[in-house]
Amino acid sequence: MYANCSTTAQRGALDWYPRFHDAIKPVVQQLYESVKSGNEAQISIDANSKPDYRVGLEKELAALHNSEMWRTAETVRQLRPENN
Repeated sequence: MYANCSTTAQRGALDWYPRFHDAIKPVVQQLYESVKSGNEAQISIDANSKPDYRVGLEKELAALHNSEMWRTAETVRQLRPENN
């Protein structure tokens, strides 16, 4: 992946990865515990057992698709050389 990035992006990854690691480690640990306990599976079972699960799923997916993070990623992907 890094081989496909500019040297500027590579430099940024090298400089910032320790901070991102430290920032997201607690979140990853919480997720792991939620998976380990079965909570994540139960959330999926409960959500998918609702009669209108597809409607709710589409709403949640639309919210994600319209989020700032997702829109930014779409813009960045359009800037790739293969898209020009």
